[in-house]
Amino acid sequence: MTIGVQATPLELGDGAGRGFSVQTITRRILILLVFLLVCGPLSVLLLTSLSPPGTLTYQGLSFSTANYESIFSQVGTARLLFNTFVYAACSVIVGVALAGVLAWLTERTDLPGRTIIRILMFSWMAIPPLVFGYGWILLINPGNGVINVALRSLFGAGVPTITPYSFIAMILISGLSLVPTGFVMISGLLRNMDPVLEDAAKVLGAGRRSIARRVTLPLLSPGLFSIGIFLTMAMVQTFDLPLILGMTAQIPVLSTRIFLLASPDSGVPNYGLASAFGIFLLCFAVLLMMSYFRATRASERFRTVSGKGFRPKKAKLGAQKIPAVIAVSVYFAIMLMPLLIVLWTSLFPFYRVPTLSDLGQASLDAYRNVLSDSMVIRAISNTVVVVLVSATLVVTLSCLISWFSVRSKGVGGRLLDIMAFSPMAVPAIVMAIAFLLVFLGTPLYGTIWVLVIGYMTIYLAFGTRTLNGALIQIHRELEDAATVHGASWGAGLRLIVFPIIWPHLLNTWLWVVAHSARDLTFPLILLTSTNVVVSSSIYLIWEQPNQPQAASLSMMMVGALLALVIPIQIYITRKLDRFG
Repeated sequence: MTIGVQATPLELGDGAGRGFSVQTITRRILILLVFLLVCGPLSVLLLTSLSPPGTLTYQGLSFSTANYESIFSQVGTARLLFNTFVYAACSVIVGVALAGVLAWLTERTDLPGRTIIRILMFSWMAIPPLVFGYGWILLINPGNGVINVALRSLFGAGVPTITPYSFIAMILISGLSLVPTGFVMISGLLRNMDPVLEDAAKVLGAGRRSIARRVTLPLLSPGLFSIGIFLTMAMVQTFDLPLILGMTAQIPVLSTRIFLLASPDSGVPNYGLASAFGIFLLCFAVLLMMSYFRATRASERFRTVSGKGFRPKKAKLGAQKIPAVIAVSVYFAIMLMPLLIVLWTSLFPFYRVPTLSDLGQASLDAYRNVLSDSMVIRAISNTVVVVLVSATLVVTLSCLISWFSVRSKGVGGRLLDIMAFSPMAVPAIVMAIAFLLVFLGTPLYGTIWVLVIGYMTIYLAFGTRTLNGALIQIHRELEDAATVHGASWGAGLRLIVFPIIWPHLLNTWLWVVAHSARDLTFPLILLTSTNVVVSSSIYLIWEQPNQPQAASLSMMMVGALLALVIPIQIYITRKLDRFG
């Protein structure tokens, strides 16, 4: 018996139904909302960049190119662009190289402890770059950094001093912070690559190195190139590490230059010039995104996964297993060192070089002191509200937008998808300046709700990309069957779609929670006494300077995120393993 199901107007195309169905109204509301979230702030940013110096968009309708002329006439602009490009490119090279080695050892060899490595890498989203950078400052500070003190005690006072305030140090530290993200992305490439071509080369007598050079790397190169471009986009936009390392080292990049123009230590903010630099950075990011799309399209020609099943073989490390384990252990030791020194600093009234004799004097006084600070209490409560509301709104909006993007055959669905993805090309510092200009002088300015709206906008791209992939795998006939039995559209989503894609929903929610909690860009650009959050509090307390209290607040933040991330990841993994 065949049951015919009449397609809804949305399934047939946007022009097929002119009624006011729930789907049609919802789609139109989503289009308007996403347009306002994304295009509204960017329009204000563009208009401000074209306003005469010293004025804002709402102060008149006169236009001027003086801000752009100032950019190209300044002597330091060439150095600014050079610093930004070299910093981003070199950091990505370091990060991808280390991530590639670790991913290959984990996915394609019989290295022991592979599950632990994956858990540690995924858990890294709980470590804010701000805390990671402060840890390295404590480790290699020229005067009393742990590593420098140890080197002087071993080799004498003449040993060269390591400093975090140099271009090379900034690149290496940033590269290390990229490794977990690169690992996750490269692991997917290696896990999904059919080894048939490698096996054929082995049958023909090729050695391991020859296979890696002539077969494996050429197959991976398009994917690695696209990952490299994606990470370069992220590094061009990054703000935390260039702020705490580059500012002291007097190494400006575009993100910190925009921040200083909009939030100067003294004088009046130059929003016009900051907006012009923001538009310039936005254009650079768009070019990188176009290159990313071209690279991902090119990678389609290198597909090796077909309909047949396959299981990549694990290479036996043999005598190289022990050196590989040691190398991986050294990497994780290097990554843990900044956290350990921050933890040590939080246990004493002032920073001191770690010694066993001082361990007995450790106390939790810094934790008690920081929790007695009214600003910190306000920051913690603000952070809880911001991350929970932001993550929930992002997941809700992303789910609805992805449903229309995947199910709709008309212009409306494609328009929603494009607009929702467009924040991917907008650097966070640029979007933060745009939101500052939009809400400046309004009742929302200075409230935590500006942060919520900002995170909802910039993380929409991640949410829709994740849920698009999940919804594509669900055949429409499941929802059609629910419709035949009288279920409404909303009931079909609640009873059919959500229960199937719940791991993706939960992972997206968790990702947004972690990244909105650790972000410093929006909180610092939009900072007032009422909307302070934990990340901006850590920065302000460190700058006082009060390193022990900043360290204690950092460790509480890391502990809270780890306590949230790890159990949920374990829960999802067990559920998926149980139900296949």
